[in-house]
Amino acid sequence: MNILRNILVAVDFSTASRAALQQAARLALLSKAKLYVLHVVDAEAVETLAEMLGDGFEHQAARSLESAAAVLPRWAERSELPADYDSTVVAGDPLHEILDHVVSTHADLIVAGIIGRHGAARGTGAVSAKLARKSPVPILLVRPDHAQPFRKITACVDFSSHSQEVIQQAFRIAAQDGAKLDFLHVWREPWVVMPEGDMFGEAEPPVILFTEKERLQYMENLRRRLHVLVAGGQRSLPHSEVLREAMSYGSGIQMHAQETGTELLVIGGGSRTALREMLLGSTAEQMLAQTSCSLLLVKTASSTQPF
Repeated sequence: MNILRNILVAVDFSTASRAALQQAARLALLSKAKLYVLHVVDAEAVETLAEMLGDGFEHQAARSLESAAAVLPRWAERSELPADYDSTVVAGDPLHEILDHVVSTHADLIVAGIIGRHGAARGTGAVSAKLARKSPVPILLVRPDHAQPFRKITACVDFSSHSQEVIQQAFRIAAQDGAKLDFLHVWREPWVVMPEGDMFGEAEPPVILFTEKERLQYMENLRRRLHVLVAGGQRSLPHSEVLREAMSYGSGIQMHAQETGTELLVIGGGSRTALREMLLGSTAEQMLAQTSCSLLLVKTASSTQPF
């Protein structure tokens, strides 16, 4: 994402996708990138509608495509878009169509709304978690109220191979938007061991394997590692480096975001932090809908997750 040439934004006419379109257009104008606007007519919804109306699928699909193709240009042009943007309307499975268009447009970035036209259960919001897992390129998931430049950014650093890219992207966006920037590392005590025993027996307290002195030394080592890694970004932009202890990575990141008014979280696609906790499992869409932040997921080929 250091050099953006092609940006694909998936829209479903929702408030969140309006914000996503405006963010995508803003990035395209700043980067002089080509903007592709995609609307997918959900084939499953078309089939349901055809059954309700006693109509044939092909006929109803053609009508839906014609209607969407007429609406999309008028809807899109209510935002300030690059003059040479392209728009496409297709019918099919939204997830698969978006991923197919990543390939056909050579997209460097996908932009989509976190919450779709029907809330977390349907629309773009229903596929955002799968997009985050499957996209081979970075993906920016935008909240409905984040159409403008971001004012507060938190980059989640976990010392994985993705951390340096997370740092670079966070510096880049903060400089571009004039945002305040935190680099956050959430940690859990590695020296607390829960005792083994009969699950129905009397509960035993956890075993603490290290002293308080060793605990403080561990924290100082984390602080030093974080500082060295962030300094490798070679940027002089003002920022804060924050350590936070929490029972889970996801909860630590969410608490920091709420306390600091973070609008954009930058997270590595293959990180050990909140990404798996937020994007895996049956409650993934609800987690995305409930977060107060937009999310930039920095992806590489090795961080693409299976369904």
